[in-house]
Amino acid sequence: MIKNLFFLDKFYLTGFILLIPTSINLSITQFLSPVLNAIMGRTERPELSISAFSIAFSILFLIALPNLRIQQLTIVYYKNFNKYKIHFFVVLLSIICLFISVIIIFTPISSFFLGNIFGTKGDLRDSVEKGLRLGFYIPVLLILKMHLYGISIVSYRSSLIWIGTIFGFLSACLLAVFFFILNYEGYQIGMLSFSISLFLETLLIFFLVRKYLIDTDHKLDRNIFFVGDLFKFFTPLLFAAFLPAFTLPAVNACLTRLENPEISISAVNVGFGIFGAVSFTINGCQSTILSLISNGYKFARIREFSYFVGFITLIICSIIAWINPINEFIFVDLFNLQGNLYKSTLLVFRLLSFLPPFLVMEQLYVGIIMNSKSTNPIIYINLCRFLVLIMTLGTGILVFKNFESYGAIVGGSAWSLTLFFEAIFAWLFARKIAKP
Repeated sequence: MIKNLFFLDKFYLTGFILLIPTSINLSITQFLSPVLNAIMGRTERPELSISAFSIAFSILFLIALPNLRIQQLTIVYYKNFNKYKIHFFVVLLSIICLFISVIIIFTPISSFFLGNIFGTKGDLRDSVEKGLRLGFYIPVLLILKMHLYGISIVSYRSSLIWIGTIFGFLSACLLAVFFFILNYEGYQIGMLSFSISLFLETLLIFFLVRKYLIDTDHKLDRNIFFVGDLFKFFTPLLFAAFLPAFTLPAVNACLTRLENPEISISAVNVGFGIFGAVSFTINGCQSTILSLISNGYKFARIREFSYFVGFITLIICSIIAWINPINEFIFVDLFNLQGNLYKSTLLVFRLLSFLPPFLVMEQLYVGIIMNSKSTNPIIYINLCRFLVLIMTLGTGILVFKNFESYGAIVGGSAWSLTLFFEAIFAWLFARKIAKP
């Protein structure tokens, strides 16, 4: 254990070499979200800016839900499958998502969507609507980007992840500062800096992996248009992606109907964003687990490594959540949170801080299910998670109605309990599958 603790074990080195760049790539939104929130928090109406950006981005992220699992499909199939067929499948998904985005944002459906489902009104609704129109093409870029990064992983060019991800992050930060200096409104700063940097990052990674896009072993023929086998594998994964993408819009739609919705939504968004940035390594566990399995490593070693990452992250989250000088420096000095917004955001982070080992547990056992290529259990896992989410939101609204930080408790509990039970359900459905 001491040997492992100081990363002298060769397996641990291999694991971290795969984990760190993959985690950064998959977590760039969590890294970027606190930075954008910190800049938007310095505009004239910080609560309105952060909450409008959060609602608009959650809607676009829901539309782009295939991006949450397209990298796993690429990793599993790209080595021994017709690459042209995979490319066509990804482009087809991108076109479908673009069509949905245009229909929802630029037609009268938008008024019904924002008014009846999300319950927005006044300045908040106007800001969300304008933000959506600025970033309507974001779903397409997210799907293409994750597919290209999956190609870099499976082609043993993980160094390209560092280049693309760092470039995208720095571009977004510089653009946000630029738009802030030009005195743009808060939601415009967030949406423009994110969408433009995403476009530039996608172009860069496309250029970097261009040599691995051509398949010399297969010909371009009509068979590439028959992607039923890929849809059969991907549909359960898409369903699994729906719940993570659905949770934030569902929580936001619930919080808009409570008192002080701007503060509640901002607190949940900022608190979850900071938690995501601190626990970024966990996001790459699933792709790392699949890569280690495909390279013949034993399950016991992979499990040991995964939980090591989880418990180290738990210690870091606990320090930030409960040691006052540290959390005050992060939440007040860095993010400029004051008063009720500071208290509510800290409460959300504390509700999430116990999760890291359980998040690793979910990544581990869902990875086993994916490796078995029988992904139907993922549907059942997410159905159970959906029921927990609905029960948590309903119970929270009824039970905590008279508490001071009403919205923060409801939103933070919804996130923490659904993620916790998702891990339990993943273990239950995967425990009988043969381990590699």
